[in-house]
Amino acid sequence: MSDTKSVGSAASSSSNNKNGASPNEPAGNIVPTSYSTDFMSFLKGVLSFTGDLSSLTCPSFLLNGISLLEYGAHWSDYPHVLVEVTKATDSVERMKLVARWFVSTLYGSYNKRVAESNTGEKKPFNPILGEQFLASWDDSTYGETKFICEQVSHHPPVSAIYFENAKAGIYGSGHFSQKSKFKGTTMKVVQDGRVTLRMKNSDEVYCLSLPSLNICSILSGKPFLEMSNTTFIRSSKGYTAEFHWHTKPWLYGEYHKFDGKILKDTATNFVQDGPGQEYLFAMKGKWVGDSYFVNQKTGEEQILFDVGAQPAADIIIKPIEQQSVLESRRVWHNVSEALASGNYDVASKEKTDIEENQRKLRRERAEANTEWKPTLFTWVDDADAEEAVKSCYIYLNSAVSSVGTGSWVFNNPLQPSAKSKSASEASGTQTPSDAFSTAQSSVL
Repeated sequence: MSDTKSVGSAASSSSNNKNGASPNEPAGNIVPTSYSTDFMSFLKGVLSFTGDLSSLTCPSFLLNGISLLEYGAHWSDYPHVLVEVTKATDSVERMKLVARWFVSTLYGSYNKRVAESNTGEKKPFNPILGEQFLASWDDSTYGETKFICEQVSHHPPVSAIYFENAKAGIYGSGHFSQKSKFKGTTMKVVQDGRVTLRMKNSDEVYCLSLPSLNICSILSGKPFLEMSNTTFIRSSKGYTAEFHWHTKPWLYGEYHKFDGKILKDTATNFVQDGPGQEYLFAMKGKWVGDSYFVNQKTGEEQILFDVGAQPAADIIIKPIEQQSVLESRRVWHNVSEALASGNYDVASKEKTDIEENQRKLRRERAEANTEWKPTLFTWVDDADAEEAVKSCYIYLNSAVSSVGTGSWVFNNPLQPSAKSKSASEASGTQTPSDAFSTAQSSVL
């Protein structure tokens, strides 16, 4: 049978929270009592480190037993919300539905693990080069939604994602990487990357930037995530959704609030409150709870998304024995098993063995003067992208530089553009049509 556990359940299970996230900080400490001294030593090293914290080795007792690649699957937590985007009859309604889908991805990505366990956030595994995570969701009404993720770079670490629902004709691709450093007592995480959403029944393209994160309460051993800064969605028809993520004030207020707006903006570049912008809808609420649209002409409120109204769909993952040697749960199986049993010494040894093998492979490629290439994705510069994508990211780059100047594009999408297809063919990394059922190995 396939594994239908929620993403994040590889090493532990958690209680169901029907009402969404807890509004408060987690109660449970992530540090085992016998490792308190080791934790303090690790913190001293972290606080004095001046580089990107992702390059530091994390003690095994702070690992959650999940590969970072699995987190990408939260883009498909609510397949029906994704599919509903294709039912819009005009660009304004479509932008509202894309905004709704985007907000639906956030709870699972950044809060669910803490909210359902009431224990602090632990660190995921850093994926190995070429690691893959494949999953699907099946619904009798909406059809099958598929997801695939590949680690396309190790230095810097970059994960590429692709998801599709063939029945509805909607698909998206993107990539993300993270840079982290301490500021005061909080870890600041900047997420570089983007996601591009397309539909077969519309020529409209939607391009999204990613939120920044604050990891709070690390010193107390009860870390949790807050979102910060501003995120944008830009459509190729000239509509923009702008989200402002608010961290809790020092002495008062609430966690996880946001506000924003949807506007019509025909400008080439983004300008805050620029001339000619038409303010259509306000957005407000909590990204871990309920949120609303407010029509700026009528004042009417409409639900944006409600986390507690329905559970996320069950994810389907092949049993480990049927996975390729590059699929996440097989790669990290022994480490996850050791963590689940609390055997941190064994977990550290198994993790070190994986990392040493990766170093050996890098040395062998260097000696053979061989360049590693991803199996499933191809890099496409914005200058070589179709005009709709290019114009969207020109606009977004004037607002947030974190979207970069190119995209990792899946080699076998539902409806490839001429430019992405030619780039894929030139790379020599064409993927067979059954990429979701057979992960190909380009490392071992």
